[in-house]
Amino acid sequence: MESKEMNLNKECSGAGIGNSKSSGDGFIDRSKVRILLCDNDSNSSDAVFSLLVKCSYQVTSVRSPRQVIDALNAEGSDIDLILAEVDLPMTKGLKMLKYITRDKELQRIPVIMMSAQDEVSVVVKCLRLGAADYLVKPLRTNELLNLWTHMWRRRRM
Repeated sequence: MESKEMNLNKECSGAGIGNSKSSGDGFIDRSKVRILLCDNDSNSSDAVFSLLVKCSYQVTSVRSPRQVIDALNAEGSDIDLILAEVDLPMTKGLKMLKYITRDKELQRIPVIMMSAQDEVSVVVKCLRLGAADYLVKPLRTNELLNLWTHMWRRRRM
């Protein structure tokens, strides 16, 4: 299984929000958030991986839905959020989403789907299947800075 993992504690510009874990204000320290990234396109995956690391997240990158499931089986309790490409091809990406959102142990992990497609039907399908959000590529740093809020909301429910 090809996997990249990196933990850097560099701050993004404008990263003041979400960096005080013990302040009592409900914010989460991004450097403690573990994201499982799944994108089968190496250029896209490398770009998103770099942005996530720049935002201080701990990132594990895999290339297929099967590798996502394997990673969840191996370290599911340590994964805080999944950021996955819809086009894995799409049927496999959607099956992976269904599997995660229907599993009692895994449904605590927010799944955010991403794609260069911004077709309403694709977005609605992902959200109906349980995705916490849908991001359109190219991703922007500001969108990624706030990924931790999906984890925070899910834990508060």
